[in-house]
Amino acid sequence: MLLSALSHPVNNLKNCGAKRAALLKKLGIFTVKDLLLFFPRAYSDRTSLVSLRDAAQNGIGTVRVTVTGHRLIGNRYKKFLKVLVQDSDGNFGALLCFHRNFLKNTLKQGESFFITGKFSRNYNEIQASSFEIEPIKENEEFCGKIMPVYPLTEGLNQNILRRLMQDTIKDYIPHLEEELPDWCIKLYHLYSGAKAIQAIHFPASSNDYLEARRRIIFEEFFFQKLFLIDRKNQSRVTKRKRPEIPHNYQKTVIEHLPFSLMDYQKAALEELRKQMFSETVFSILLQGDVGSGKTLVALLAILDAVECGYQAVLLVPTEVLAAQHYRTIRNFTRDLWLDTALLTGNMPKKERDNILFGLKSGEIKIAVGTHALFSSDVEYHNLGFAVIDEQHRFGVEQRYQLLSKGNGVDLLLMTATPIPQSLAQSLYGDLDLVTMRGKITGRLPVRTWVIEDNPERTASMHNWIKKTLADDDGRAIFVYPLIEDTGKSDIKNLLDESQKLSDLYKDEGCASIHSGTPAQEKEQIIQDFRNGKIKVLAATTVVEVGLDVPDANIIVVENADHFGLSTLHQLRGRVGRNNKQGYMILIPGNKVTEQGRQRLEILRSEHDGFRIAEQDLQMRGPGDFIGNRQSGMFNIKLADIKQDMQLLLDSGKAAEHLAKEDPAMEQIQHIITRESFYLRIKNYNENTAE
Repeated sequence: MLLSALSHPVNNLKNCGAKRAALLKKLGIFTVKDLLLFFPRAYSDRTSLVSLRDAAQNGIGTVRVTVTGHRLIGNRYKKFLKVLVQDSDGNFGALLCFHRNFLKNTLKQGESFFITGKFSRNYNEIQASSFEIEPIKENEEFCGKIMPVYPLTEGLNQNILRRLMQDTIKDYIPHLEEELPDWCIKLYHLYSGAKAIQAIHFPASSNDYLEARRRIIFEEFFFQKLFLIDRKNQSRVTKRKRPEIPHNYQKTVIEHLPFSLMDYQKAALEELRKQMFSETVFSILLQGDVGSGKTLVALLAILDAVECGYQAVLLVPTEVLAAQHYRTIRNFTRDLWLDTALLTGNMPKKERDNILFGLKSGEIKIAVGTHALFSSDVEYHNLGFAVIDEQHRFGVEQRYQLLSKGNGVDLLLMTATPIPQSLAQSLYGDLDLVTMRGKITGRLPVRTWVIEDNPERTASMHNWIKKTLADDDGRAIFVYPLIEDTGKSDIKNLLDESQKLSDLYKDEGCASIHSGTPAQEKEQIIQDFRNGKIKVLAATTVVEVGLDVPDANIIVVENADHFGLSTLHQLRGRVGRNNKQGYMILIPGNKVTEQGRQRLEILRSEHDGFRIAEQDLQMRGPGDFIGNRQSGMFNIKLADIKQDMQLLLDSGKAAEHLAKEDPAMEQIQHIITRESFYLRIKNYNENTAE
């Protein structure tokens, strides 16, 4: 039997009646499969109990202690429970029960417990504030073992769940069929599926757990890769062949450009044209560095689709960016007399109704907007081409919602966060990759400085900014990691700092925007910033995308060490967008870490987004490149792409080998793998349809 097929309700299990099954449902456990895939969130290692002193030295451990007393610490309104404990070696310690004063009734004086948690020495005392507790008298059968620690709900305890899991494993695991091909298990030295499930719940050793986790993650990534390959094959359906056109729309726009297209832009455009006029639907990821001119390439491709008689849409994540792209398209196509519309969630009903009518009738040829473009009430007359900008901000299913608005719609995804090739091949197996390397001629590299946050340096910086703004008729952007004070005094926030900036730059004019600023007000502020009515803009990372103000030449990032490299590089792309020199000033916080300084140094010395992406991948894993990419992944329960990069790559290679050598999985050795794959797709489709 296949694990994916174990759909029997849990109330059919022995020792699991209707009441207990109802409690399990609160944890998302409905079937036997759900139970076996309900992985522990931690482990209590009873094989090597340590003393309180050793736990504090190691930072973590499982200790057998006896409760010796209780204390209430703090003022009269915010008192918390402090439980005094002693281990068998005579060492004393304290459990700090923040927001858990009710534990006084559980941790009774004189009783003994296993405590698994994080320990440290503070105020000349061994303490733990993050810990799990279990009464020893209830756990004699589990002494000397590594025990799973599961998420719980009221009415369930660890032992009930452990015994239920043990019984289920005993009854079902011996009968499980292997879902990965035998060659795959041998080539990558993997546990069998049955052994992995057994060991992930009740590992015999730490290595047993690691090997079980490795096998399960490999399997998750393997079937996800097959899923992407299958989607890519399905997307390559035959479409209505595009008619031959003279490309007059493209030629008109190109002739009126104040500059010539770069060679890499021409190459990307030629690849898009070749795919658009092929016989199959395409899905392409167009990646290029900040300032490489991706938007223009996308627009030229849009014009080809429109000249062929189709409608085209450009989907973006924010209304600010939508308005910016709408203005850009209207400006470039002013000589073509094409009906173009801006559709967002915040617009008057009458205006929205007019746009919906124009889209349905086919009068509107190009639509730019946010999620509103694929709302249920939006109908297109003949949608044939969709562009998604900042694609990492959208989930897989969201883009398919957009594509469902037409028949045989070509899809172009764009990202200004360059993705290392190795990662792109694993995460984007359902897409073709087109890369633009280079920058528009005439733009100077943004000079990047890192300065200390002290009164003398910042005063000097503000004086320099005032002079530079006056000399260059420039604009300055200040970016902060927080909107308002959260009690973390070392992190600056927009609301407090923008008041100070307003006083400092009262002659230049200063305003602030953030994610909570109403759309109309935000647009007006950006317009005032663009035309010079105000010359200083304070903001959060809401300006990371969508702010295209050619005269902006200075950007200051406070607490810069709190941002990732890709975000900082995106922010740097907001300045120096004309032929004037751009400047970026990075100000780390007072508690900057060594890794934080290293990130800032990389940004200071490196301007190539692709090389920055590679270094970011080495330092922090691929989290910044993923965005919502995991949205749509089926049966991903244990894998963490950020830390399991090698497994992602290995499993991807294995899936690609299978898809190449036996695409229909018809060979005897692949029959069970095929059955498991299609069963997973069925389960995935049923879950996403709910």
